[in-house]
Amino acid sequence: MPDLRQLRTFVAVAEELSFTRAADRLFVGQQAVSKTVRQLERELGVELVERTTHDVRLTAAGAALLDAGRPALAAAEAAFAAAREAGQGLAGTIRVGASPAVSPLDRQEAVEALRRDAPDVSVSVLEVRPRDVRRALRARELDLVLARTSDGSPDVDSAALRPTPALLCVPEGHRLDGAGPVALKELDGERLLTWSPRGTAFTDLLLAQLAAAGADVEPVESRVTGSVALTELTDRRAVALMPAGTPPIPGIAQVALSDDVSLPLLVLWPTGAPSAAVRRVRAAMTHAG
Repeated sequence: MPDLRQLRTFVAVAEELSFTRAADRLFVGQQAVSKTVRQLERELGVELVERTTHDVRLTAAGAALLDAGRPALAAAEAAFAAAREAGQGLAGTIRVGASPAVSPLDRQEAVEALRRDAPDVSVSVLEVRPRDVRRALRARELDLVLARTSDGSPDVDSAALRPTPALLCVPEGHRLDGAGPVALKELDGERLLTWSPRGTAFTDLLLAQLAAAGADVEPVESRVTGSVALTELTDRRAVALMPAGTPPIPGIAQVALSDDVSLPLLVLWPTGAPSAAVRRVRAAMTHAG
């Protein structure tokens, strides 16, 4: 059965009408070109070119193969290019999950990393609760997830990205509204809005940071996701530690922290070698990248 290598060689000979020029074009020896064309003729059972001392002419069969072979070769090369681009994260749609605690700035940075020099890439960003991350990755509903923590599941791999500085959000009129840089210990006795209950990795991490600073807080789980969840601060008389880049919301004040507080950021993907999309995000969003 003829193969693409043989077709590519024949098309070069047919277009150049010279075995020498075809060999130069394909970066192979002239003997290899002649041998490949003869093999193709034997397999097809027809003569494709007439060889003389001075020139090369196409037979009727050769002209027919050239007419049909050019688009076939172009289609095959386009298919190979599409597969290569998809494998390199340069085409198709990349589905990115983001936990509610991941800021719009972090999400935008990931999108820019995925689309940089890849205009044909589409990126879909979906918010996902921490408890749903493992299932979504295993089901291949998401290609990667930006999250603050990982539960250590054996079927999910992770890598640390650049941490995000944190700020404090409080309802307008709260005792810390307008207080200037606030130390974590000043949150002692407050209710802390969280995205998941106590016993969940990120919530426990926040509580541990506050406890180490001398603040004993009561976690209250948000009933909604995303930055709009901050509207609950007023109703639930709570405060929240949020990533820098959180958009301002009417009725909610953002307060700087005097402590050096940063929130970890991870990229998660199904266990195995990281995809091209994951590699792009890691390269752009780590200290080295």
